[in-house]
Amino acid sequence: MLSIIDRFLLRETFKALLVIVFILMVVLFASQMVSLLGKIAAGSIRSDILFSLITLQMIVVLAKLLPAAYFFALLWVLAGMYRDNEMVALFSTGVSIQRIYRSALISALPVTLATATLSMALGPWAGSSMQQIKDQPQSLDQINIIEPAKFHALQNGRIVIYAKSLSADQQYLNDIFLQDKQQDKPSIVIAEKAHLSVASDTGEKFMVLTQGKRYQGLPGQADYAISEFAEYGLRIQPPEPLLIDLRMSARPIQALLNDDALPARAEVQYRLSLPLAVLAFAMLAVPLARSKPRQDIYGRVAMAILIYFIFINLQRIAERWMETGATPAWVGMWWVPLFMLGVAGCIILLDSAWWAAQMRRFTRRPT
Repeated sequence: MLSIIDRFLLRETFKALLVIVFILMVVLFASQMVSLLGKIAAGSIRSDILFSLITLQMIVVLAKLLPAAYFFALLWVLAGMYRDNEMVALFSTGVSIQRIYRSALISALPVTLATATLSMALGPWAGSSMQQIKDQPQSLDQINIIEPAKFHALQNGRIVIYAKSLSADQQYLNDIFLQDKQQDKPSIVIAEKAHLSVASDTGEKFMVLTQGKRYQGLPGQADYAISEFAEYGLRIQPPEPLLIDLRMSARPIQALLNDDALPARAEVQYRLSLPLAVLAFAMLAVPLARSKPRQDIYGRVAMAILIYFIFINLQRIAERWMETGATPAWVGMWWVPLFMLGVAGCIILLDSAWWAAQMRRFTRRPT
């Protein structure tokens, strides 16, 4: 049963969390948009998959953003409660600091579950989908994927096409140059217009070129032929699916669990470390948010930012050590969240009345 304090902290933390996640996602969206538009301009990816890639990339990075966003959201709410003397009011009514820790852990549970779902299932699925979209051979399903004034290699390089312009309704290509290597004899076709057509009986796709010439064979050989046509249909073969070697971060969790290689084990523990980090940050935010009356809270916010970057670097170092075998497999990456809990324990100790009493006794000790 949730108390009033639990519901209050849960509500305020999630409001701050949504704002922080929204800001981070907007920044990430703009960054990814600029990067992908540059790749589209260079011709390395197609323009029709732009928003699919951005959406999938958002899902991939959300699991990494949630622990940090939750940490700073909880820290902001708790620091505000100290600043507005709400904590003083709670403590004066008999609420203990252990009760605040309980409420913080309750608010961390749904974020931990969401982070685990993203890191274990949705993130790898989005990563594999993104890799398949990028690596699968391009299929000529629509005329408008052909950008004017650029050479496009399709069907694994079997077709190279160049169009000077695209019609206003995006149904026709104008002034076509096409090289076809699908048949035994290579051919070059020059035509005024081209459009796609689908056979009603078989469903096969054809590129229909009109008013042009076809040069087939190799120049200088006896079978070299030149022909003119009013209409010429080029069958578009569906591309053969490629066997894609998924990156470790894009592999499903079951495949990683069945793999005894160190990189696979490191990836499993990295995914587990993300939801565990949420719980560690919940314990860490409570002592970091504490401030005395009229005390500036920004110093501890700066400390929180420093601790977060230390955590990120330790996480990557632990993953690299495990991949290379520098640390035993049983050590893995478990020590990173435990280290953060140890940092939280040190801060709690330094803020405790017992430590303050020990410091007073030490300073009053006669020399």
